[in-house]
Amino acid sequence: MNKYLKWGGIAVIVPVLLIIILCMLFYFPPFQKWVVKQATAYASEEMGMQISIGHIRLEFPLDLALEDVKVLQANDSLEHVTDTIADIGKIVGDVQLWPLFRKQVMIDKLAFDNMKVNTSNLIAAARIEGTVGHFDLKAHSIDLKKEVVNINHALLSDATLSIALSDTVPPDTTSSETYWKIKLAQLKVKDTDFTLHMPGDTMSLNAYLGQSAAQNIYVDLYEGAYSLDRLDWNRGRVAYDLNYEPKVEGLDFSHLLLDQLKVNADSIYYSDSKLNVTIREAAFMEKSGLAVDNFRATLSMDSIRLSVPDLNLKTKAGTALALTYNMDLNAFDDTQPGTFGAQLKGQIGKQDLMTIIGPNLPKGLVRQWPAKPLVAVGEVRGNLQKARIKELNVTLPGAFKLKANGFAENITDPKRLKADVDINAKTYNLGFATAMLDRDMQKTVKVPDGIGLDGRVEVNGNKYASTFTVTQGGGSLRGDVTLDADRMAYTAKLEGRALPIQNFLPHMQMYFFTGTVDARGKGTDFMSPSTHLAATAKIQSFKYDTYDLDNINAEITAQNGRILTHLISDNPLIKGDITVDALTRGKQLQATVAGELTQIDMHALHITENPLTLSVCTHVDLASDLKNLYRVRGSLSDITLKSKANVYRPEDMELNLFTSQDTTWAIVEHGDFTLNMSSSGGYEQIVEHANGFATELQSQLKNKYIDRVRLCSHLPDARIFLVSGKDNIVSRFLKYYGYGLDNVFIDLASSPHTGLNGDAYIDSLVVGGFQIDTTRLHFVSDSLKMTYSAQLRNGKNNPNYVFNALLDGAVHERGIYTKARVYDWQDSLGIRLALRAAMEQNGISLHLFGDKPILAYKEFSVNDSNYIFMGDDGRVRANMALRSADGMGLQIYSNDKNLDVLQDLTISTHHFDIGDALAMIPFTPDITGIMNGDFHVVQTPTELTVSSSVDIAKLTYEGNAMGDVGSEFTYMPRPDGGQYVDGVLMHNGSEIGVLKGTYFPTSTGVLDATVDLDRFPMELANGFIPDKLIGFKGYAEGMLSIKGALSSPDVNGEVYLDSSYVFSEPYGVEMRFANDPVAIKNSRLLFENFEMFAHNKSPLNVQGYFDFSNTDRMNMNIRMRADNYLLIDAKENTRSDTYGQAYVNFYGTMQGLLDNLRMRGRLEVLGTTDVKYNLKDSPLSTDNRLEGLVEFVNFKDTTKQVINRPPLTGLDMDLSINIDEGARVNCYLNADHSNYIDIVGGGDMRLRYNMADEIRLTGRYTINSGEMKYSMPVIPLKTFTIHEGSYIQFRGDPMNPTLNLTATEETKSTVGGSSGEGRVVKFNSGVVVTKTLNDMGLEFIIDAPEDMTIHNQLQMMSKEERGKIAVTMLTTGMYLADGNTSDFTMNSALSAFLNSQINQISNKALRTLDVSFGVDNSFNDQGALHTDYSFKFAKRFWNNRLRIVVGGKLSSGADIENQNETFFDNVTFEYRLSPTSNKYLNVFYKRDDYDWLEGNVSRFGAGFMWKRKLRHFRDIFRFNKDDDLMRPAMNDSTRQDTIKK
Repeated sequence: MNKYLKWGGIAVIVPVLLIIILCMLFYFPPFQKWVVKQATAYASEEMGMQISIGHIRLEFPLDLALEDVKVLQANDSLEHVTDTIADIGKIVGDVQLWPLFRKQVMIDKLAFDNMKVNTSNLIAAARIEGTVGHFDLKAHSIDLKKEVVNINHALLSDATLSIALSDTVPPDTTSSETYWKIKLAQLKVKDTDFTLHMPGDTMSLNAYLGQSAAQNIYVDLYEGAYSLDRLDWNRGRVAYDLNYEPKVEGLDFSHLLLDQLKVNADSIYYSDSKLNVTIREAAFMEKSGLAVDNFRATLSMDSIRLSVPDLNLKTKAGTALALTYNMDLNAFDDTQPGTFGAQLKGQIGKQDLMTIIGPNLPKGLVRQWPAKPLVAVGEVRGNLQKARIKELNVTLPGAFKLKANGFAENITDPKRLKADVDINAKTYNLGFATAMLDRDMQKTVKVPDGIGLDGRVEVNGNKYASTFTVTQGGGSLRGDVTLDADRMAYTAKLEGRALPIQNFLPHMQMYFFTGTVDARGKGTDFMSPSTHLAATAKIQSFKYDTYDLDNINAEITAQNGRILTHLISDNPLIKGDITVDALTRGKQLQATVAGELTQIDMHALHITENPLTLSVCTHVDLASDLKNLYRVRGSLSDITLKSKANVYRPEDMELNLFTSQDTTWAIVEHGDFTLNMSSSGGYEQIVEHANGFATELQSQLKNKYIDRVRLCSHLPDARIFLVSGKDNIVSRFLKYYGYGLDNVFIDLASSPHTGLNGDAYIDSLVVGGFQIDTTRLHFVSDSLKMTYSAQLRNGKNNPNYVFNALLDGAVHERGIYTKARVYDWQDSLGIRLALRAAMEQNGISLHLFGDKPILAYKEFSVNDSNYIFMGDDGRVRANMALRSADGMGLQIYSNDKNLDVLQDLTISTHHFDIGDALAMIPFTPDITGIMNGDFHVVQTPTELTVSSSVDIAKLTYEGNAMGDVGSEFTYMPRPDGGQYVDGVLMHNGSEIGVLKGTYFPTSTGVLDATVDLDRFPMELANGFIPDKLIGFKGYAEGMLSIKGALSSPDVNGEVYLDSSYVFSEPYGVEMRFANDPVAIKNSRLLFENFEMFAHNKSPLNVQGYFDFSNTDRMNMNIRMRADNYLLIDAKENTRSDTYGQAYVNFYGTMQGLLDNLRMRGRLEVLGTTDVKYNLKDSPLSTDNRLEGLVEFVNFKDTTKQVINRPPLTGLDMDLSINIDEGARVNCYLNADHSNYIDIVGGGDMRLRYNMADEIRLTGRYTINSGEMKYSMPVIPLKTFTIHEGSYIQFRGDPMNPTLNLTATEETKSTVGGSSGEGRVVKFNSGVVVTKTLNDMGLEFIIDAPEDMTIHNQLQMMSKEERGKIAVTMLTTGMYLADGNTSDFTMNSALSAFLNSQINQISNKALRTLDVSFGVDNSFNDQGALHTDYSFKFAKRFWNNRLRIVVGGKLSSGADIENQNETFFDNVTFEYRLSPTSNKYLNVFYKRDDYDWLEGNVSRFGAGFMWKRKLRHFRDIFRFNKDDDLMRPAMNDSTRQDTIKK
């Protein structure tokens, strides 16, 4: 037993001792070297590689450590070269030995440090290379028999591995089965970088695991099952690159980089096509800036279906998405596909949206995109064979809202595609969408708010159809369109109703459109005979600019190469129809245009300023090959031009235009107008010649040499011939626009051999109201030079300016010379200059040569070496001095010694008489004064300075004395492109204004300046006011700041008005501005209770503003009010049109743009008004002194002053006018005031004006009392009393009212037999006017109301007979009936003559009194003569409130003893209770009747009179004020004031 125990103990101890000894041996270096040698030799032989181990040892306690392990393999391409497969710094292993005997591996430790790997070609499918800083694992259960691996934990850190897959791997045909199951309890990876390269490096995938951990990993290689309980990945990074795809900005799906990656996932399982993943949390930052804060999702997939029931994503930019997605995996199969379904709900923040799609959008759109999330909610179900969109809603708050429903079938097959989608959209502020357009389109197109879209889109293969309705701004566009893309067949029905085009194209001046378009056709190539089209278009209502283009219809048909178009217009602007009949044959086009335009309103089309209509018939034939040949031949016939006063029917116009590859001509014949132009070559060759000529000319000018032969070689072989008189439509239109001519002759020829030759004559050329009698041009060219001559001449009968100007010169190889002479009306030489321009090596030199220059009739001496040299370096050198004998001089010189600057130039004037200098320049304004001063220009490489100091003594402008005016200014460009100006303006030695600022010459021109006014005399502006209709006086002070673009300046400041007035001499108006500051804020001239005083203390109050912030659209909003305003208080002078006194109440508003001003208001002329008016242009005027009121006046003749009142334009005025019944108006009909109309009356009228209807006046003016003194060619001066109730009715034209006037004169005449016996009868004779002012329908009347015998006799006569009797009575003062001249006596005739002469003399002597005298003769029954001398005078006092009439009679001859004579027989006092009252007190005494039984009969008394206007009888009991002064003219006349204070 002991023996067995002994041997058993030995058996146990010996292996243990061997192991111990073996382990101890590993601590000895010799043994370690032996083991390394044996191990490396064995491993190298088994693996076929060179393996080396630098050192092997045991680490405490029993860990085997291998250091400096290298594995080498021979290179398969190069001999004697090896590849390193592995280079491991250290391997440490701790494997339990005992389990190995049970085919189990228990690894307590296996660690690799500092390992480098390169598999080279060891693995056919891939190449792995990289470094591993540290790797270790612990596995206590590796069962080799059961093929189960249990790893407790594994750690990988500081590794960088790259795997490159190969695309040439041979297929593995070895069949094997693997039953291994691997369980890994915990895996940690730190600071490790993996990179995967696809074959050919087409794609690379990189993953960085900064700190990651996985728990409970299970791999069943036999079942193909993989699971992972939990994955935590922090500090991660993933990069995905398609290496051959270009990189783009934003979110690049071909080059993704997810940084700052964090993933928490669990329940990861994959087996047999089943996949389950739950991502609890994920976050990352993509390189584009997309930052995902939270990503959660659950994914399930098996062999037939994919399900994502819950996916949520949130980003820092506000994106929040929720997605539910289910899909059969065969949903995309071609046959029997499954279905998919997706439900989306969420929003995408602007930053994320722009990251995804922004790089593909214009930068302007990205900037302007609203900073709000894009919200999307919807559902899509189906498959590629049929998918349905259900309740898809896309909203961008504040921008748009879109809703879609529908389906689509066969999505992947365009030929079988079917779709039906309903779309409903609404926009709000979608203006940012215009950023998608180019800059020019952005200025034109606007996307307005409130666009609505309701439509349906249907697709059936290549057939498309849509019905839609678009609404905006109260308008709509309905459409029904179809398109067959295979046949290019289409139909379209469009209907617009009040579609506000101006909201989409605000600058195109197009407005609401109502109309229809109906088209049906096939093909788009109208040159092809297979194309056909039938279309109609109707414009029911459309406005372009100010044009109403209503009632225009068009029809077009195209079939078999024939195109027929018919346009019918029943529009007031253009009426007529046009037909175009065209035939296409391949590339050939032939067409006939025929039309009859019955009316073209040239005035409404803004072609002419005054009403003018044109009618014309056209017939034009066209032909073209659409390449080189074009022909136009036809006529314009039946041309008619109609104005208000004239009808012009010119002759027909013939046109013949042709151009081909080698010939071009144009012939136009019309009346006495003939144009014939011809040229060799087509129009393209003509353009080429012109460009070549310009290029050659520039080149020769640069080289300072004129090669005439080369220049001429670029000229076309062409000729233009033009002859025109006055009887043609071209001359008529030129005349209509202010240009006139009698005859034109032009004959010019150009040739590449002879150059330019020809003549041009124009007779009686009128431009801007100025006439040039003769204009001549003459060109002659030869081989050496081209000479030219010109003449402008006005004969002595010219109404403007008599002169004769001659110009001649030549162009030669080195330059040009010109000689000019100007003679005045006396053929005296006023200007003579000879100038030579020579091209030199470094510039161009100008010289005065020849005879001494003459300027303003004065001969000037000039220095012999005079020159002005303009160098190529930009420097101007000069030395030119002109001086006359009286000391007047002009000098231009440069300081050439100043080499520090590029320019140093001075222009100096001395005793320079501006009047004499301008006197010989035709059509210049009348300016006089003596100028002394200098202009100095200095330029350095960095800046330019222009300074001046100029004084003008006794300056006058158009006869208006402006005193001594001086200025000093400095101009200096700045480095930033600005132009600085510092200027001072002086008047009579005092500084009145300072300007400082900078102008920046940008595209809009920007100004930054200040203006300081110091007692600026406002009368300086009077000389620039045409015809001196108004004037200013007084002073202005203040400081203004001007900034911004010239078209929209920003002006701020205040202007103080000191004793300032605006006045009008012709109209007797003078108004004083209140001494208050006028504020200007943001380019708004503000009137805050601003007052203007006339001739009493009552002000005109002005409130509102005048806005000039946009100089192209200046506007105002002003409200005015005045009570008892003495508008006119003037005495007569030589320029007076209106004088006297005028009291008014006024309320009005002026609103709108300055060129389209809207005025509404009410004007009340008060009863205290007493106005005199010189009526100059009425048919009642008896003078001929105003003939030729508009005439040409010599500018030097200051004695003639013609006042032309400019027409009102750009104004829409509606003014209610009330004239009080007590207002007095006295209209003088001739120069000596002997003929006049003096009336007192009133009425209500309405004055309207606009550019289309001009001035319109409606209403009635009723005369309460008045008289008219008037003389006719056969009727002496008479005083007629205008009957009360006479009126003037205005029905539109203010110059042609309807008159209903009765004016009579009381005349006493003796009626009796031939024996001299007779009786004195009172006659009322005069005139009745019942028609218009232009056609008065004058009727003479006579009656004897107190003598019934004569009265009945007159009533039995016809109107014509009574008219003759009346004319006789007015002419002779005698009653001559039925040709009976028995009453005609020398005494009676003499009495009548004396009456007229006495009244005419007294009227001239006593113009302020209404005076009349009479002499009446009669005979008693004994034949004795009895004479009565009568008189009467009247006068108004106290602003017409008191009227006194005094009359009397003296008698001589027989029967005077029977009369108790008094000097005054008739006295009347009439008093108005208030200036505006209609109540009167009357006190009278009358003794003008004589009764043979009772003698003289006298009457006296007093009375009260009350005048009222009544619309109804009940109004007689209405005691409130008749009119509200401040009510507007009509209900819509005024609007609320919008001034913000």
